[in-house]
Amino acid sequence: MFAIDYPHCFKTMSETSLLSLLCPARLFLIYGIISSLNLHCSSGEVELSFQLNGADVNVAKERWRRSPNNPPEQIDCTLSSWSSWSMCDPCQKKRYRFSRVEQPSQFGGDRCDYADKETEDCVASRPCRNTVRCEGFVCETGRCIHRRLLCNGDNDCGDQSDEKNCKKVFKRCSQPIEQYWGIQMLASGLNIFTNHLEGLVLDHKYYAGACSPQNIAGTNFRKPFNVESYLAETKGTYEFTSTEYESYSSFEHSVDSAKSKQESFSVGLKIPGVFHFGYSQDDTRYKRFVQRTKRFSSTSSKFIHARSDLEIAQYKLKKQNPMLHYEFFQRVLQLPLEYSYGEYRELFRDYGTHYITEATLGGIYEFTLIMNSDALQKAGYSLSDVRSCTQAGLNLGANIEGVYVSLGISGGACNALLKEIGDNTSEKKFVEDFIALVRGGASEYIATLAAKELPTPELMQKWGDAVQYNPEIIQMKVEPLYELVTSATFANANTLKQNMRRALEEFQQESSSCRCTPCQGNGRPFLKEGTQEEGDNPLIGNIWHWKGRLRSSCSST
Repeated sequence: MFAIDYPHCFKTMSETSLLSLLCPARLFLIYGIISSLNLHCSSGEVELSFQLNGADVNVAKERWRRSPNNPPEQIDCTLSSWSSWSMCDPCQKKRYRFSRVEQPSQFGGDRCDYADKETEDCVASRPCRNTVRCEGFVCETGRCIHRRLLCNGDNDCGDQSDEKNCKKVFKRCSQPIEQYWGIQMLASGLNIFTNHLEGLVLDHKYYAGACSPQNIAGTNFRKPFNVESYLAETKGTYEFTSTEYESYSSFEHSVDSAKSKQESFSVGLKIPGVFHFGYSQDDTRYKRFVQRTKRFSSTSSKFIHARSDLEIAQYKLKKQNPMLHYEFFQRVLQLPLEYSYGEYRELFRDYGTHYITEATLGGIYEFTLIMNSDALQKAGYSLSDVRSCTQAGLNLGANIEGVYVSLGISGGACNALLKEIGDNTSEKKFVEDFIALVRGGASEYIATLAAKELPTPELMQKWGDAVQYNPEIIQMKVEPLYELVTSATFANANTLKQNMRRALEEFQQESSSCRCTPCQGNGRPFLKEGTQEEGDNPLIGNIWHWKGRLRSSCSST
Protein backbone atom coordinates (compact mmCIF):
# COMPACT_ATOMS: atom_id res chain seq x y z
CA MET A 1 0.00 0.00 0.00
CA PHE A 2 1.31 3.48 -0.74
CA ALA A 3 0.83 6.97 0.65
CA ILE A 4 0.02 10.26 -1.03
CA ASP A 5 1.09 13.47 0.64
CA TYR A 6 -1.32 16.09 -0.69
CA PRO A 7 -1.63 18.95 1.82
CA HIS A 8 -4.90 20.24 0.37
CA CYS A 9 -6.99 17.13 1.00
CA PHE A 10 -7.51 17.41 4.72
CA LYS A 11 -7.08 19.92 7.52
CA THR A 12 -4.77 17.52 9.36
CA MET A 13 -2.59 15.14 7.46
CA SER A 14 -1.99 12.35 9.97
CA GLU A 15 -4.54 10.24 8.10
CA THR A 16 -3.30 11.03 4.60
CA SER A 17 -1.35 7.83 4.16
CA LEU A 18 -4.36 5.84 5.33
CA LEU A 19 -6.60 7.53 2.79
CA SER A 20 -4.22 7.45 -0.13
CA LEU A 21 -6.03 4.63 -1.90
CA LEU A 22 -9.33 6.42 -1.41
CA CYS A 23 -8.29 9.73 -2.93
CA PRO A 24 -9.21 9.01 -6.56
CA ALA A 25 -12.85 9.63 -5.78
CA ARG A 26 -15.97 8.37 -7.56
CA LEU A 27 -14.57 5.90 -10.02
CA PHE A 28 -17.90 5.18 -11.66
CA LEU A 29 -20.05 8.15 -10.70
CA ILE A 30 -23.53 8.56 -12.12
CA TYR A 31 -25.07 11.98 -11.91
CA GLY A 32 -28.15 11.24 -9.86
CA ILE A 33 -29.59 8.74 -7.45
CA ILE A 34 -27.77 6.00 -9.27
CA SER A 35 -25.73 3.68 -7.16
CA SER A 36 -22.07 4.46 -7.81
CA LEU A 37 -18.59 3.84 -6.58
CA ASN A 38 -17.53 6.70 -4.32
CA LEU A 39 -14.02 6.53 -2.96
CA HIS A 40 -13.73 9.84 -1.15
CA CYS A 41 -10.76 12.09 -0.79
CA SER A 42 -13.21 14.19 1.12
CA SER A 43 -16.82 15.21 0.69
CA GLY A 44 -18.44 17.49 3.18
CA GLU A 45 -18.55 15.67 6.51
CA VAL A 46 -17.45 12.16 5.63
CA GLU A 47 -16.78 9.09 7.68
CA LEU A 48 -14.54 6.45 6.21
CA SER A 49 -14.16 2.98 7.65
CA PHE A 50 -11.83 0.33 6.30
CA GLN A 51 -9.15 -2.13 7.35
CA LEU A 52 -5.43 -1.53 7.10
CA ASN A 53 -3.02 -4.31 8.05
CA GLY A 54 -5.73 -5.97 10.11
CA ALA A 55 -6.62 -2.86 12.12
CA ASP A 56 -9.96 -1.10 11.93
CA VAL A 57 -9.57 2.53 10.93
CA ASN A 58 -12.27 5.19 11.22
CA VAL A 59 -11.68 8.72 10.00
CA ALA A 60 -14.11 11.64 9.99
CA LYS A 61 -12.92 14.93 8.55
CA GLU A 62 -14.53 17.93 6.99
CA ARG A 63 -13.60 19.03 3.50
CA TRP A 64 -11.89 22.38 3.21
CA ARG A 65 -14.16 25.08 1.90
CA ARG A 66 -13.33 28.30 0.13
CA SER A 67 -15.52 31.35 0.54
CA PRO A 68 -17.08 32.55 -2.73
CA ASN A 69 -16.28 36.09 -1.54
CA ASN A 70 -12.55 35.38 -1.56
CA PRO A 71 -11.49 35.03 -5.22
CA PRO A 72 -8.47 32.71 -5.54
CA GLU A 73 -5.25 33.62 -7.29
CA GLN A 74 -4.24 31.89 -10.49
CA ILE A 75 -2.06 28.83 -10.07
CA ASP A 76 0.22 27.84 -12.95
CA CYS A 77 0.98 24.25 -13.81
CA THR A 78 4.44 23.09 -12.80
CA LEU A 79 6.30 20.00 -13.96
CA SER A 80 8.96 17.98 -12.26
CA SER A 81 12.44 17.87 -13.70
CA TRP A 82 13.19 15.05 -16.12
CA SER A 83 13.96 11.68 -14.65
CA SER A 84 17.34 10.17 -15.40
CA TRP A 85 17.60 8.17 -18.61
CA SER A 86 16.78 4.50 -18.29
CA MET A 87 19.18 1.81 -19.41
CA CYS A 88 19.00 0.85 -23.06
CA ASP A 89 16.18 -1.64 -23.57
CA PRO A 90 17.62 -4.65 -25.44
CA CYS A 91 14.43 -5.33 -27.42
CA GLN A 92 13.38 -1.81 -28.36
CA LYS A 93 16.95 -0.43 -28.68
CA LYS A 94 15.75 2.72 -26.93
CA ARG A 95 16.11 4.45 -23.59
CA TYR A 96 13.49 6.54 -21.84
CA ARG A 97 12.89 9.41 -19.46
CA PHE A 98 9.78 11.19 -18.19
CA SER A 99 8.42 14.04 -16.07
CA ARG A 100 5.41 14.34 -13.78
CA VAL A 101 2.91 17.06 -12.99
CA GLU A 102 3.82 18.51 -9.61
CA GLN A 103 1.06 21.13 -9.53
CA PRO A 104 -1.95 21.24 -11.88
CA SER A 105 -2.93 24.72 -12.94
CA GLN A 106 -6.01 26.19 -11.34
CA PHE A 107 -8.27 29.24 -11.55
CA GLY A 108 -7.16 30.15 -15.07
CA GLY A 109 -3.44 29.58 -14.59
CA ASP A 110 -1.09 28.51 -17.39
CA ARG A 111 -1.29 24.90 -18.45
CA CYS A 112 1.61 22.54 -19.01
CA ASP A 113 1.42 22.15 -22.78
CA TYR A 114 4.55 20.06 -23.00
CA ALA A 115 5.53 16.48 -23.76
CA ASP A 116 5.95 14.44 -20.61
CA LYS A 117 8.16 11.64 -21.95
CA GLU A 118 11.12 11.29 -24.28
CA THR A 119 12.87 8.42 -26.01
CA GLU A 120 16.12 8.15 -27.91
CA ASP A 121 17.89 5.40 -29.81
CA CYS A 122 20.70 3.54 -28.12
CA VAL A 123 22.93 0.48 -28.42
CA ALA A 124 22.00 -2.34 -26.06
CA SER A 125 24.60 -4.45 -24.31
CA ARG A 126 22.23 -7.35 -23.63
CA PRO A 127 20.36 -9.73 -25.98
CA CYS A 128 16.60 -9.44 -26.48
CA ARG A 129 14.53 -12.31 -25.14
CA ASN A 130 10.85 -11.40 -25.48
CA THR A 131 9.32 -14.11 -27.65
CA VAL A 132 7.23 -17.07 -26.55
CA ARG A 133 7.79 -20.34 -28.42
CA CYS A 134 5.03 -20.84 -30.98
CA GLU A 135 4.14 -24.36 -32.14
CA GLY A 136 1.77 -23.05 -34.80
CA PHE A 137 1.70 -20.06 -37.16
CA VAL A 138 3.25 -16.73 -36.15
CA CYS A 139 1.16 -13.84 -37.49
CA GLU A 140 2.72 -10.62 -38.70
CA THR A 141 1.20 -9.06 -35.59
CA GLY A 142 3.20 -11.47 -33.41
CA ARG A 143 0.15 -13.50 -32.44
CA CYS A 144 0.54 -17.29 -32.36
CA ILE A 145 -2.36 -19.29 -33.80
CA HIS A 146 -3.01 -22.93 -34.72
CA ARG A 147 -2.25 -23.78 -38.34
CA ARG A 148 -5.75 -25.15 -38.83
CA LEU A 149 -6.95 -21.53 -38.69
CA LEU A 150 -5.10 -20.60 -41.88
CA CYS A 151 -7.26 -19.83 -44.91
CA ASN A 152 -10.59 -20.28 -43.13
CA GLY A 153 -12.04 -16.90 -44.09
CA ASP A 154 -11.69 -15.48 -40.56
CA ASN A 155 -9.29 -12.75 -39.52
CA ASP A 156 -7.58 -14.86 -36.86
CA CYS A 157 -4.36 -12.82 -36.85
CA GLY A 158 -6.07 -9.44 -36.64
CA ASP A 159 -4.28 -8.16 -39.74
CA GLN A 160 -5.45 -10.85 -42.23
CA SER A 161 -1.91 -12.27 -42.48
CA ASP A 162 -3.38 -15.76 -41.89
CA GLU A 163 -5.46 -15.35 -45.05
CA LYS A 164 -2.63 -14.42 -47.41
CA ASN A 165 -1.57 -16.62 -50.35
CA CYS A 166 -4.51 -18.98 -49.92
CA LYS A 167 -5.22 -21.25 -52.87
CA LYS A 168 -8.59 -22.12 -51.37
CA VAL A 169 -10.63 -20.77 -48.45
CA PHE A 170 -12.48 -23.24 -46.20
CA LYS A 171 -15.12 -21.24 -44.35
CA ARG A 172 -16.48 -22.67 -41.10
CA CYS A 173 -19.69 -20.64 -41.14
CA SER A 174 -21.88 -21.37 -44.15
CA GLN A 175 -24.30 -18.52 -43.47
CA PRO A 176 -23.96 -14.93 -42.25
CA ILE A 177 -23.89 -14.65 -38.47
CA GLU A 178 -24.06 -11.39 -36.53
CA GLN A 179 -21.92 -10.05 -33.71
CA TYR A 180 -23.43 -9.78 -30.25
CA TRP A 181 -25.01 -6.42 -29.46
CA GLY A 182 -22.51 -4.10 -27.79
CA ILE A 183 -19.71 -6.67 -27.90
CA GLN A 184 -16.99 -4.22 -29.00
CA MET A 185 -17.67 -1.95 -26.01
CA LEU A 186 -16.98 -4.91 -23.78
CA ALA A 187 -13.60 -5.46 -25.45
CA SER A 188 -12.46 -1.94 -24.55
CA GLY A 189 -10.24 -0.98 -21.66
CA LEU A 190 -11.69 1.24 -18.95
CA ASN A 191 -9.89 4.15 -17.32
CA ILE A 192 -11.33 4.11 -13.82
CA PHE A 193 -10.08 7.63 -13.15
CA THR A 194 -11.99 9.17 -16.06
CA ASN A 195 -14.92 6.78 -16.46
CA HIS A 196 -13.99 6.50 -20.14
CA LEU A 197 -13.80 3.44 -22.33
CA GLU A 198 -10.47 3.55 -24.16
CA GLY A 199 -8.79 1.40 -26.82
CA LEU A 200 -9.56 -2.26 -27.51
CA VAL A 201 -7.63 -4.62 -25.25
CA LEU A 202 -9.47 -7.82 -26.18
CA ASP A 203 -10.16 -9.29 -29.62
CA HIS A 204 -13.85 -10.17 -29.65
CA LYS A 205 -13.68 -10.82 -33.40
CA TYR A 206 -11.47 -13.86 -32.84
CA TYR A 207 -13.41 -17.15 -32.97
CA ALA A 208 -10.62 -19.80 -32.98
CA GLY A 209 -12.39 -21.44 -35.92
CA ALA A 210 -15.57 -22.20 -33.99
CA CYS A 211 -18.98 -21.53 -35.50
CA SER A 212 -21.73 -22.25 -33.01
CA PRO A 213 -24.64 -19.93 -33.69
CA GLN A 214 -26.70 -18.64 -30.78
CA ASN A 215 -30.21 -17.55 -31.69
CA ILE A 216 -31.50 -14.46 -29.93
CA ALA A 217 -34.86 -12.98 -30.94
CA GLY A 218 -34.69 -14.64 -34.34
CA THR A 219 -31.11 -13.57 -35.11
CA ASN A 220 -28.10 -15.90 -35.19
CA PHE A 221 -25.01 -14.66 -33.35
CA ARG A 222 -21.51 -16.11 -33.40
CA LYS A 223 -19.89 -16.56 -30.01
CA PRO A 224 -16.33 -15.15 -29.84
CA PHE A 225 -13.51 -17.22 -28.36
CA ASN A 226 -13.15 -14.80 -25.43
CA VAL A 227 -16.79 -14.93 -24.33
CA GLU A 228 -17.82 -17.46 -21.70
CA SER A 229 -21.48 -16.47 -21.87
CA TYR A 230 -23.79 -13.87 -23.38
CA LEU A 231 -27.31 -14.35 -22.07
CA ALA A 232 -30.16 -12.31 -23.50
CA GLU A 233 -32.93 -11.32 -21.13
CA THR A 234 -35.56 -8.67 -20.54
CA LYS A 235 -35.68 -8.10 -16.81
CA GLY A 236 -36.61 -4.47 -17.10
CA THR A 237 -40.29 -3.58 -17.22
CA TYR A 238 -42.21 -0.36 -17.54
CA GLU A 239 -41.78 0.42 -13.86
CA PHE A 240 -40.15 3.31 -12.07
CA THR A 241 -38.60 3.61 -8.64
CA SER A 242 -38.82 7.13 -7.27
CA THR A 243 -37.49 9.13 -4.33
CA GLU A 244 -38.65 12.48 -2.97
CA TYR A 245 -36.51 15.28 -1.47
CA GLU A 246 -37.80 18.24 0.50
CA SER A 247 -34.86 20.48 -0.43
CA TYR A 248 -31.89 20.82 -2.74
CA SER A 249 -29.55 20.10 0.15
CA SER A 250 -31.24 16.78 0.92
CA PHE A 251 -31.19 15.93 -2.79
CA GLU A 252 -27.49 16.80 -2.92
CA HIS A 253 -26.72 14.81 0.21
CA SER A 254 -28.48 11.73 -1.10
CA VAL A 255 -26.63 11.87 -4.40
CA ASP A 256 -23.33 12.58 -2.71
CA SER A 257 -23.68 9.63 -0.34
CA ALA A 258 -24.92 7.12 -2.92
CA LYS A 259 -21.99 4.73 -3.19
CA SER A 260 -21.04 1.10 -3.28
CA LYS A 261 -19.53 -0.17 -0.04
CA GLN A 262 -16.11 -1.65 -0.46
CA GLU A 263 -14.76 -4.37 1.79
CA SER A 264 -11.12 -3.91 0.83
CA PHE A 265 -8.73 -2.57 -1.75
CA SER A 266 -5.44 -4.22 -2.53
CA VAL A 267 -2.37 -2.63 -4.02
CA GLY A 268 -2.88 -2.21 -7.74
CA LEU A 269 -6.55 -1.27 -7.50
CA LYS A 270 -8.26 -4.63 -7.70
CA ILE A 271 -11.90 -3.63 -7.37
CA PRO A 272 -14.31 -6.16 -5.88
CA GLY A 273 -18.01 -6.16 -6.59
CA VAL A 274 -20.29 -4.99 -9.36
CA PHE A 275 -20.36 -1.28 -10.18
CA HIS A 276 -22.72 0.92 -12.08
CA PHE A 277 -21.22 2.60 -15.13
CA GLY A 278 -22.46 6.14 -15.65
CA TYR A 279 -21.78 9.45 -17.30
CA SER A 280 -18.35 10.98 -17.68
CA GLN A 281 -17.80 14.66 -16.97
CA ASP A 282 -17.65 15.75 -20.61
CA ASP A 283 -20.84 13.93 -21.63
CA THR A 284 -23.23 16.55 -23.03
CA ARG A 285 -26.17 14.88 -21.29
CA TYR A 286 -24.39 15.10 -17.98
CA LYS A 287 -23.44 18.75 -18.54
CA ARG A 288 -27.01 19.66 -19.38
CA PHE A 289 -28.24 18.01 -16.21
CA VAL A 290 -25.67 19.89 -14.10
CA GLN A 291 -26.48 23.25 -15.64
CA ARG A 292 -30.22 22.89 -15.19
CA THR A 293 -30.11 21.42 -11.70
CA LYS A 294 -27.69 23.98 -10.28
CA ARG A 295 -30.17 26.77 -11.02
CA PHE A 296 -32.26 25.57 -8.08
CA SER A 297 -29.48 25.22 -5.50
CA SER A 298 -30.47 28.43 -3.68
CA THR A 299 -34.25 28.01 -3.94
CA SER A 300 -36.82 26.27 -1.76
CA SER A 301 -37.72 23.87 -4.57
CA LYS A 302 -38.58 20.23 -3.92
CA PHE A 303 -37.23 17.31 -5.94
CA ILE A 304 -38.46 13.94 -7.13
CA HIS A 305 -36.10 11.55 -8.88
CA ALA A 306 -37.37 8.49 -10.76
CA ARG A 307 -35.57 5.79 -12.69
CA SER A 308 -36.43 2.81 -14.88
CA ASP A 309 -33.86 0.16 -15.88
CA LEU A 310 -34.06 -2.19 -18.83
CA GLU A 311 -31.58 -5.10 -18.88
CA ILE A 312 -31.20 -6.94 -22.17
CA ALA A 313 -28.07 -9.09 -21.76
CA GLN A 314 -25.58 -10.50 -19.24
CA TYR A 315 -21.97 -10.83 -20.42
CA LYS A 316 -19.13 -12.86 -18.92
CA LEU A 317 -15.54 -13.08 -20.15
CA LYS A 318 -13.69 -16.40 -20.12
CA LYS A 319 -11.19 -16.52 -17.27
CA GLN A 320 -8.14 -18.21 -18.78
CA ASN A 321 -5.96 -16.53 -21.42
CA PRO A 322 -8.43 -14.51 -23.49
CA MET A 323 -7.16 -13.42 -26.89
CA LEU A 324 -5.73 -9.91 -26.70
CA HIS A 325 -6.36 -7.34 -29.40
CA TYR A 326 -3.29 -7.38 -31.61
CA GLU A 327 -2.60 -3.64 -31.22
CA PHE A 328 -2.73 -3.85 -27.43
CA PHE A 329 -0.55 -6.97 -27.56
CA GLN A 330 2.05 -5.11 -29.61
CA ARG A 331 1.99 -2.11 -27.26
CA VAL A 332 2.69 -4.33 -24.26
CA LEU A 333 5.57 -5.97 -26.16
CA GLN A 334 7.04 -2.50 -26.72
CA LEU A 335 7.14 -1.65 -23.02
CA PRO A 336 10.67 -1.44 -21.58
CA LEU A 337 11.58 -4.19 -19.13
CA GLU A 338 13.48 -1.71 -17.00
CA TYR A 339 10.76 0.32 -15.34
CA SER A 340 10.11 3.75 -16.85
CA TYR A 341 6.86 5.30 -15.63
CA GLY A 342 6.32 7.47 -18.71
CA GLU A 343 5.94 4.52 -21.10
CA TYR A 344 3.58 2.61 -18.83
CA ARG A 345 1.55 5.76 -18.15
CA GLU A 346 1.09 6.15 -21.90
CA LEU A 347 -0.32 2.63 -22.08
CA PHE A 348 -2.93 3.48 -19.43
CA ARG A 349 -3.89 6.67 -21.24
CA ASP A 350 -4.46 4.83 -24.50
CA TYR A 351 -5.97 1.58 -23.21
CA GLY A 352 -7.31 2.36 -19.75
CA THR A 353 -6.40 0.89 -16.39
CA HIS A 354 -8.82 -2.05 -16.22
CA TYR A 355 -10.72 -4.48 -18.44
CA ILE A 356 -14.29 -5.73 -18.18
CA THR A 357 -14.86 -9.28 -16.94
CA GLU A 358 -18.65 -9.18 -16.46
CA ALA A 359 -21.30 -6.69 -17.48
CA THR A 360 -25.00 -5.99 -17.72
CA LEU A 361 -26.13 -4.36 -20.96
CA GLY A 362 -29.31 -2.37 -21.45
CA GLY A 363 -30.76 1.09 -21.08
CA ILE A 364 -31.75 3.54 -18.36
CA TYR A 365 -34.40 6.25 -18.39
CA GLU A 366 -34.50 8.60 -15.43
CA PHE A 367 -35.76 12.04 -14.63
CA THR A 368 -35.64 14.68 -11.92
CA LEU A 369 -38.85 16.62 -11.33
CA ILE A 370 -38.34 20.01 -9.64
CA MET A 371 -41.43 21.42 -7.93
CA ASN A 372 -42.40 24.90 -6.69
CA SER A 373 -42.63 24.60 -2.92
CA ASP A 374 -44.87 27.66 -2.39
CA ALA A 375 -47.37 26.59 -5.05
CA LEU A 376 -47.61 23.10 -3.60
CA GLN A 377 -48.17 24.46 -0.11
CA LYS A 378 -50.90 26.86 -1.20
CA ALA A 379 -52.68 24.04 -3.03
CA GLY A 380 -52.44 21.80 0.03
CA TYR A 381 -50.30 19.38 -1.92
CA SER A 382 -47.58 17.33 -0.16
CA LEU A 383 -44.49 16.06 -1.93
CA SER A 384 -45.68 12.51 -1.29
CA ASP A 385 -48.86 13.39 -3.20
CA VAL A 386 -46.75 14.58 -6.12
CA ARG A 387 -44.66 11.44 -6.04
CA SER A 388 -47.68 9.12 -5.92
CA CYS A 389 -49.48 10.97 -8.67
CA THR A 390 -46.39 11.05 -10.88
CA GLN A 391 -45.71 7.38 -10.30
CA ALA A 392 -49.25 6.45 -11.29
CA GLY A 393 -49.12 8.76 -14.27
CA LEU A 394 -45.97 7.04 -15.51
CA ASN A 395 -47.36 3.55 -15.05
CA LEU A 396 -50.80 4.22 -16.49
CA GLY A 397 -50.23 7.10 -18.88
CA ALA A 398 -50.60 10.71 -17.84
CA ASN A 399 -53.78 11.27 -19.82
CA ILE A 400 -55.82 8.40 -18.35
CA GLU A 401 -58.79 9.73 -16.45
CA GLY A 402 -59.33 8.56 -12.91
CA VAL A 403 -55.68 8.08 -11.98
CA TYR A 404 -56.06 10.38 -9.00
CA VAL A 405 -59.17 8.59 -7.77
CA SER A 406 -57.24 5.42 -6.93
CA LEU A 407 -54.67 7.50 -5.06
CA GLY A 408 -57.10 9.19 -2.71
CA ILE A 409 -55.88 12.60 -3.89
CA SER A 410 -57.98 15.56 -4.92
CA GLY A 411 -58.85 15.00 -8.53
CA GLY A 412 -58.39 18.59 -9.62
CA ALA A 413 -54.95 18.98 -8.07
CA CYS A 414 -53.60 15.71 -9.41
CA ASN A 415 -55.10 16.35 -12.81
CA ALA A 416 -53.50 19.78 -12.92
CA LEU A 417 -50.14 18.33 -11.95
CA LEU A 418 -50.26 15.61 -14.59
CA LYS A 419 -51.26 18.19 -17.18
CA GLU A 420 -48.25 20.36 -16.31
CA ILE A 421 -45.84 17.44 -16.48
CA GLY A 422 -47.28 16.07 -19.70
CA ASP A 423 -47.73 19.31 -21.63
CA ASN A 424 -44.73 21.43 -22.63
CA THR A 425 -46.92 24.30 -23.78
CA SER A 426 -49.04 24.82 -20.69
CA GLU A 427 -48.34 27.53 -18.14
CA LYS A 428 -46.47 26.05 -15.20
CA LYS A 429 -47.55 26.61 -11.60
CA PHE A 430 -46.26 23.53 -9.80
CA VAL A 431 -43.52 22.22 -12.10
CA GLU A 432 -40.37 24.34 -12.30
CA ASP A 433 -38.34 21.91 -14.41
CA PHE A 434 -38.30 18.35 -15.68
CA ILE A 435 -34.82 17.00 -16.45
CA ALA A 436 -34.52 13.63 -18.19
CA LEU A 437 -31.46 11.51 -18.95
CA VAL A 438 -31.51 8.53 -21.29
CA ARG A 439 -28.91 5.85 -21.93
CA GLY A 440 -29.15 3.22 -24.65
CA GLY A 441 -31.50 2.95 -27.61
CA ALA A 442 -31.75 4.73 -30.94
CA SER A 443 -30.94 8.44 -31.16
CA GLU A 444 -34.46 9.39 -32.26
CA TYR A 445 -36.04 7.87 -29.15
CA ILE A 446 -33.32 9.22 -26.88
CA ALA A 447 -33.96 12.74 -28.16
CA THR A 448 -37.72 12.36 -27.79
CA LEU A 449 -37.53 10.96 -24.27
CA ALA A 450 -35.02 13.58 -23.16
CA ALA A 451 -37.22 16.39 -24.46
CA LYS A 452 -40.66 15.05 -23.55
CA GLU A 453 -42.12 15.48 -20.09
CA LEU A 454 -43.61 12.29 -18.65
CA PRO A 455 -43.31 9.75 -21.48
CA THR A 456 -46.16 7.51 -22.56
CA PRO A 457 -45.96 3.71 -22.29
CA GLU A 458 -45.97 3.53 -26.09
CA LEU A 459 -42.87 5.71 -26.36
CA MET A 460 -41.13 3.74 -23.61
CA GLN A 461 -41.88 0.52 -25.49
CA LYS A 462 -40.33 1.87 -28.69
CA TRP A 463 -37.28 3.00 -26.78
CA GLY A 464 -37.02 -0.41 -25.10
CA ASP A 465 -37.13 -2.16 -28.47
CA ALA A 466 -34.30 0.09 -29.69
CA VAL A 467 -32.20 -0.61 -26.57
CA GLN A 468 -32.00 -4.25 -27.61
CA TYR A 469 -30.01 -3.32 -30.72
CA ASN A 470 -28.03 -0.44 -29.24
CA PRO A 471 -27.43 -1.16 -25.55
CA GLU A 472 -25.04 0.55 -23.18
CA ILE A 473 -23.12 -0.86 -20.24
CA ILE A 474 -25.20 -0.45 -17.09
CA GLN A 475 -22.99 -2.23 -14.57
CA MET A 476 -19.80 -4.24 -14.66
CA LYS A 477 -17.03 -6.11 -12.93
CA VAL A 478 -13.47 -5.16 -13.80
CA GLU A 479 -9.91 -6.34 -13.25
CA PRO A 480 -6.62 -4.42 -13.54
CA LEU A 481 -5.10 -4.42 -17.00
CA TYR A 482 -1.96 -6.14 -15.78
CA GLU A 483 -3.97 -9.33 -15.17
CA LEU A 484 -4.03 -9.79 -18.96
CA VAL A 485 -0.24 -10.18 -18.98
CA THR A 486 0.42 -13.91 -18.62
CA SER A 487 3.35 -16.23 -19.32
CA ALA A 488 1.29 -17.95 -22.02
CA THR A 489 1.49 -14.78 -24.11
CA PHE A 490 4.55 -12.82 -22.92
CA ALA A 491 8.05 -14.15 -22.28
CA ASN A 492 8.73 -11.55 -19.57
CA ALA A 493 5.26 -11.62 -18.05
CA ASN A 494 6.37 -11.36 -14.41
CA THR A 495 8.50 -8.27 -15.03
CA LEU A 496 5.87 -6.57 -17.18
CA LYS A 497 3.13 -7.33 -14.67
CA GLN A 498 5.16 -5.99 -11.76
CA ASN A 499 5.96 -2.81 -13.71
CA MET A 500 2.31 -2.28 -14.64
CA ARG A 501 1.21 -2.67 -11.02
CA ARG A 502 3.78 -0.09 -9.94
CA ALA A 503 2.82 2.28 -12.75
CA LEU A 504 -0.87 2.00 -11.88
CA GLU A 505 -0.16 3.17 -8.35
CA GLU A 506 1.83 6.15 -9.66
CA PHE A 507 -0.86 6.89 -12.24
CA GLN A 508 -3.43 6.95 -9.47
CA GLN A 509 -1.41 9.51 -7.53
CA GLU A 510 -0.80 11.69 -10.58
CA SER A 511 -4.50 11.55 -11.49
CA SER A 512 -5.71 12.58 -8.05
CA SER A 513 -7.66 15.82 -7.59
CA CYS A 514 -6.42 15.95 -4.00
CA ARG A 515 -3.54 18.14 -5.16
CA CYS A 516 -5.93 20.99 -5.93
CA THR A 517 -6.67 23.85 -3.60
CA PRO A 518 -10.32 24.17 -2.46
CA CYS A 519 -12.75 25.37 -5.12
CA GLN A 520 -15.16 28.27 -4.74
CA GLY A 521 -18.78 27.70 -3.75
CA ASN A 522 -17.93 24.44 -1.97
CA GLY A 523 -17.32 22.78 -5.33
CA ARG A 524 -15.13 19.70 -5.62
CA PRO A 525 -12.05 19.66 -7.82
CA PHE A 526 -11.66 17.18 -10.65
CA LEU A 527 -8.85 16.59 -13.08
CA LYS A 528 -9.68 17.75 -16.59
CA GLU A 529 -7.77 17.49 -19.86
CA GLY A 530 -4.71 15.87 -18.47
CA THR A 531 -3.66 18.21 -15.72
CA GLN A 532 -6.42 20.78 -15.65
CA GLU A 533 -8.43 20.95 -12.46
CA GLU A 534 -11.98 22.23 -12.22
CA GLY A 535 -14.39 22.60 -9.34
CA ASP A 536 -17.54 20.60 -9.81
CA ASN A 537 -21.01 21.01 -8.37
CA PRO A 538 -21.16 19.28 -4.98
CA LEU A 539 -24.28 17.51 -6.20
CA ILE A 540 -22.20 15.57 -8.65
CA GLY A 541 -18.93 15.05 -6.82
CA ASN A 542 -15.50 14.22 -8.17
CA ILE A 543 -15.10 12.92 -11.69
CA TRP A 544 -11.77 13.06 -13.44
CA HIS A 545 -10.65 13.43 -17.00
CA TRP A 546 -7.34 12.51 -18.46
CA LYS A 547 -7.45 13.71 -22.02
CA GLY A 548 -4.64 14.97 -24.15
CA ARG A 549 -1.14 14.60 -22.86
CA LEU A 550 -0.07 17.40 -20.58
CA ARG A 551 -2.55 20.21 -20.20
CA SER A 552 -3.12 21.38 -16.73
CA SER A 553 -5.49 23.49 -14.69
CA CYS A 554 -7.92 23.55 -11.72
CA SER A 555 -10.89 25.94 -11.92
CA SER A 556 -14.22 26.33 -10.17
CA THR A 557 -17.76 26.12 -11.53
